[in-house]
Amino acid sequence: MSVDTSLTDSERTTPSSLTIVDWARSVVGDDVTTLTVPHGERPTQVHGANATGEALVTNGALGADVIRLPAGAGFLPHTHPGHHILIVVAGEGTITYGGYVHQTRAGQVYLVEGAVPHAVGAITDHVIVAVGSPHKEIDAEDRMAPVPYTEVIAPDGNLTCLICNISTVDPKRLHDADCPHCPCKTCATQGRS
Repeated sequence: MSVDTSLTDSERTTPSSLTIVDWARSVVGDDVTTLTVPHGERPTQVHGANATGEALVTNGALGADVIRLPAGAGFLPHTHPGHHILIVVAGEGTITYGGYVHQTRAGQVYLVEGAVPHAVGAITDHVIVAVGSPHKEIDAEDRMAPVPYTEVIAPDGNLTCLICNISTVDPKRLHDADCPHCPCKTCATQGRS
């Protein structure tokens, strides 16, 4: 027997003040649960990026949001004021971290320490649940701080895309070598091919 929960934008508050938010549809079966996550735009524009989001829950110190990047879009190299966990719930994307571009896909989770420069990109429409502390509103100017491209490359100047198996040495960018996963400002803001 399966139970189908409806997708709603409303929050339900129980008498004990526990906030529960329905943000996806689930079908619970005997041996597997299927989570359906819409790939479409969310209601709030993310500051400084071609991305949208939706606040889920927060107590001010800790919070979770759904972030959606359309295919080809990305967050340029940046840091955050605190640590965050990114749970990929739909699509495929990239995380550039420590000199490497890694592929990410639905069903994966990773931790990014706030002070570590990184970049996130979307290969397909890409939906992530971002859990952060301290929590910043989706459209807050201080949610992320852009950093130079050189801060996501390796100390020797290399940046290697593990998807395309292409490496470049600064000042060359991955897009100069026809890699569509380049995290530079131009590719992140104008889209990847």
